[in-house]
Amino acid sequence: MNLSIIICSYNRGNLIYSALESIRKQIFDKQLFELIVVDNNSTDNTAEIVKEFEFRNPDMNFVYTVEMNQGLSFARNKGISIAKGEIVAFIDDDAIAHEDFAKNITARFSEYKTYDALGGKVIPIYEIGEEPAWMSKYIERMVSKVDYGDKIKDFKKKYPVGCNMAFRKNVFEKVGLFNTNLNLRSDDKYIFHKIAKANLKVLYTPDIVVWHNIEKERTTDRFIIRLSRLNGRSERIRACTDKDKFKIPSIFISYFFKICAAYILFFPFLLKQQAIKGKYLIRIMLNSFYGFVFYNKVVEYVNHSGSKK
Repeated sequence: MNLSIIICSYNRGNLIYSALESIRKQIFDKQLFELIVVDNNSTDNTAEIVKEFEFRNPDMNFVYTVEMNQGLSFARNKGISIAKGEIVAFIDDDAIAHEDFAKNITARFSEYKTYDALGGKVIPIYEIGEEPAWMSKYIERMVSKVDYGDKIKDFKKKYPVGCNMAFRKNVFEKVGLFNTNLNLRSDDKYIFHKIAKANLKVLYTPDIVVWHNIEKERTTDRFIIRLSRLNGRSERIRACTDKDKFKIPSIFISYFFKICAAYILFFPFLLKQQAIKGKYLIRIMLNSFYGFVFYNKVVEYVNHSGSKK
């Protein structure tokens, strides 16, 4: 078995079938990969949909399992622990993989033998029918958008996102598993920081494509504020986990400069009659900083991905 594709799911009965179907339709020998679904205690009809899919596709190498510990990082680690493939890939339960997703992942790892992880493009599909007016290139990660052009290159300061990332399985022996303290946000960021510290290489490959469904709720003010605060909270947890006494002050200073930059960028947006983009950039930076400073007061928003991230 060359490849294990893992989908971690929590209460996504409305979308997970499309994710499963996108893997079924892969232009790749079904005997060369397995599909693992980790159900993280869903309370909707996710289990029924997944089991029906398994029944209808007996020709697939399919594994359904339940992770009782609540949190995406627990679910991802469970998937890794049972994966048989030399390569482990993740997509979200609200994502749709291009038909050559599996083929291109294995081809790129075969071609770029010195790379331990990779990620590709993530293209948002908005339930509201169009990109929100407040979206700008500075905050695309709020919807997990990734598009760094059409040339293969190294990820350097950037990193892949959780709905389109793949690893040689042995990388987890080198850097450890996903951080279970980050059970709501940023566990992908954590693992790629660990990979960078270990001087391992990560490849950006634009021919590995995933479409990411963005439900209407995820474009509301309320959701964006909560998500921003959770991002800040996760940064604080990540800093504490690293046990680096200089990490928290350095992140604090980094936030200061990001907030200043957000206010400066407001004026070019204003001149372009796009003030809403500047306002949201400032709002997101301020609320992320709030989450970092007052991380114990941030209300946990227990919708994780395979969740409503």
